[in-house]
Amino acid sequence: MKRLFSTCLMIGLLTCTAGAAQVGTIRNDYPGDTEAQAQMLYDIGLFRGTEKGFELDKPMTRAEAAAMLTRLLGAEKAALSGTWKHPFTDVPQWADKYVGWLYQNGLTKGTSATKYGAEEKVTCDQYCIFLTRAHLDWDSYSGTGFTDNDEVAQCDEEGFIRGDAVSLSARLLEQNYGKNGDEHGWSMAQKLIHDGVFTTEQFKKAAWDVLPRIYDSACTYDENGNMEGSTFACTISGVPVAQRDNIAVEYVFGDNADSARKYAGSYYQEGQDYTLYRVDEETLALTEIAHMPNKYYAYLLGSAGETDYFLLKDQAAGEALLCSVRGITFKVEKSLTNEQSRTASAMQSQQGCILAMGGELYKLSADGVSRLENVSGELFHVTDDGVLVTQNIAADSTEITAYSFDGTKCGSFTIQNTYTSDDEQIRQHYAPQLTGFHDDLLWGSAGLYRVVNGALTQITETPAYSVQRDKDGSYVAATCDKAERLEYYEAAIEYLAGNSIIRIAADGSETVLLPACSLTIDSIETVKNDAVRFTTVVPTEPRMMGRYGCVLKDGKVSVKSATSDILYMISENAVQNEQKRLDELGIGLK
Repeated sequence: MKRLFSTCLMIGLLTCTAGAAQVGTIRNDYPGDTEAQAQMLYDIGLFRGTEKGFELDKPMTRAEAAAMLTRLLGAEKAALSGTWKHPFTDVPQWADKYVGWLYQNGLTKGTSATKYGAEEKVTCDQYCIFLTRAHLDWDSYSGTGFTDNDEVAQCDEEGFIRGDAVSLSARLLEQNYGKNGDEHGWSMAQKLIHDGVFTTEQFKKAAWDVLPRIYDSACTYDENGNMEGSTFACTISGVPVAQRDNIAVEYVFGDNADSARKYAGSYYQEGQDYTLYRVDEETLALTEIAHMPNKYYAYLLGSAGETDYFLLKDQAAGEALLCSVRGITFKVEKSLTNEQSRTASAMQSQQGCILAMGGELYKLSADGVSRLENVSGELFHVTDDGVLVTQNIAADSTEITAYSFDGTKCGSFTIQNTYTSDDEQIRQHYAPQLTGFHDDLLWGSAGLYRVVNGALTQITETPAYSVQRDKDGSYVAATCDKAERLEYYEAAIEYLAGNSIIRIAADGSETVLLPACSLTIDSIETVKNDAVRFTTVVPTEPRMMGRYGCVLKDGKVSVKSATSDILYMISENAVQNEQKRLDELGIGLK
């Protein structure tokens, strides 16, 4: 009897800058921005604008949402051509058939037995319930993976608009369709194609540069380990938009997914050599680039202009070759030792890659490979502009240094360690250091720093464990006393957190927004209209943490949401109970 073995590599691709023109609170981080997602939905007949365009910044009434949802499900023609009864007395004539079709199909229940609330503004919560009913037999989106309570609560606080509806509608296309016990395993996009709402080609054309493209490969083996078949495919929202069968190749793993999608290597088969291919993203056609003994496999490090850099690793010996590919020209740049191969990792910038291995740093540029001999410390981050930031952590102090892409020093700061312990190893473990970054902004127990015009500047030495920049140029950060370390563990990984929130002006002056308290603050999410949205962590399952979504305004904390594990493991009334606890501590609403 044969047994089935399979392997699969999936690479999600962002083919242009995500969120370039975000409209609304809901973020998908798709290649196409909100406007592009609206155009994509329009092109496949699932969305319409008004006489003034898409008007993504406008709110919607429940009647308008009914029409949008019916259209999104590809049912507008059926709705308008049929006769549908409903019990609601407040539905305008133009929306009557939309509301009737939704009601008859169990997608809406109105605001009461006789009222639909047609002229009321639809909320994010209501729209997400609509969408959940559309693809599952559920009346709640909690635990579905489609959205979460915190995202919905934040959106409704900001005000649900058409841009948010577009983002959620685009997201729906990749969700699993499971209504009425359907077991096909289709995504919503596949279901709509099956129902004839649009074709695969129409969907591919509309969604190609808008939704993430997933490139995957898989092989099946018999009980003796012999390959029986293989597939090589590109899918968008579960829809195969390109596929080749019985081609025994897999996509190359790599640190840079945008470049990795362009390459594939042959599956390991006893006695067969390894071949590296360039892949046409749209047709999946293969062009051979290099041929190596079968003990090798490729790992993509990153790119510099038109040149891509790989490690070709020897599976048996652990050694590797550092190679470059430009077009279809393959070149071995350097032979690596076992130690260099084992420790190699790369960071990408617009100027090229910085490769760290064996305690050394190398610049991978369009001109080739060169060692950065004058750079010291452990590489922490490389900005988009190519500035390297390193840190040298010792028991008594930490040195944070920035270098240009060519290795020229462009700023350095030494931070003394105020954590007290007689054990030098413990002091070094808790020494000030950087732990987070967002392009030119870096933070951690060592303080807050920014790379400005190619130079490193220190904003403050005060610990900053999560940071958001406000529109006035100031920063809001979770922090704690320099001599303390507030830590928690999740999935056996240690994280540092804050127990207070401060605002840091551009000149480094600080204002306390929330004094030190018993909260474990792990993330500052947003800062808007003098309100700070943040999350706190509490233990739930073994080695796991649940999160409360909170809002700080005028020194008062309101608890807005809780993750599903808190509601399940602690209490269905966890949000109310946590609010009561904060009220009693004097930092809540009362």
